[in-house]
Amino acid sequence: MTNKTNICRAPCSRRLTKDDWCEPTGLAPVAGLLAFGLGLMWVGLCANLPAWGRMWLLCVALFLMAKSAVLPAHDRAAFVFLWPGFDAKAFIRMAKTEIPLALRGSVNLFIGIGLIWMVARQVAEPFAATWIAMVGLILAMHCGLFTLLAAGWRKRGRDVMPLMDAPLLTASVTEFWGKRWNHAFRDVAHAILFKPVTRKWGALAGMWAVFIASGLVHEVVVSVPAGAGYGGPTLYFALQAIGMSLERGCPIKQRWIWRLRALAVLLLPLPLLFHRPFVMNVCHPFFQTIGALP
Repeated sequence: MTNKTNICRAPCSRRLTKDDWCEPTGLAPVAGLLAFGLGLMWVGLCANLPAWGRMWLLCVALFLMAKSAVLPAHDRAAFVFLWPGFDAKAFIRMAKTEIPLALRGSVNLFIGIGLIWMVARQVAEPFAATWIAMVGLILAMHCGLFTLLAAGWRKRGRDVMPLMDAPLLTASVTEFWGKRWNHAFRDVAHAILFKPVTRKWGALAGMWAVFIASGLVHEVVVSVPAGAGYGGPTLYFALQAIGMSLERGCPIKQRWIWRLRALAVLLLPLPLLFHRPFVMNVCHPFFQTIGALP
């Protein structure tokens, strides 16, 4: 039977029940999307591509493979190709309230574009200039464009939320990874890894499984294209798991101390995640290609 649901509107006007969003998606779309993602992964690993092209191709491949694990019962094409998030329930659920997102997304988008094409090129040192452009890309894409996409979908009745929620305002490592940074990865990791591991071995094991998996994913999209720096991303996320564990075991009442400790855990080991080979071998040539850096 052909699905005639309008992808621009929530699929029904009533509140969706558990049976609605748990309706089986069928093997064919899942297998097809997984196969396509695996094919792109093979091309990204084997084809003769520039390092930055390999990075983007591997990112898309992992994205499609993850999408195959959380396909909704309705509007699969829109969910896969028109929304970067992984919360399928929210995508087909009706939004109950309006959230002003357009201004926030626009401001982040323009600041990010300014950092990429105006500020970065004024810095003479290539490594520092590339880092500025990388920050601009995160602002423009994750905090800007994707927030505008969320605003558009909410205007059409979908209960999606921005992928980023003011990460600089975080008060703890747990809050940063659980509520403020990249909800897309959090949602898919929670669905396919944290919940099953937690059911069998407990929440601590589930947390460690998610962080180690995140490290391995970043090895694929960071270290593999760079051809160096292996182990750095995995070590970075292992340190994040230790930071979260310490917050559980050593609570501090003063909020400003929590914030300082969180920033230290998040930022000081950042060169492990985005190591110099990645910055200079992958990101610098990419920004040169798009005309952001000389």
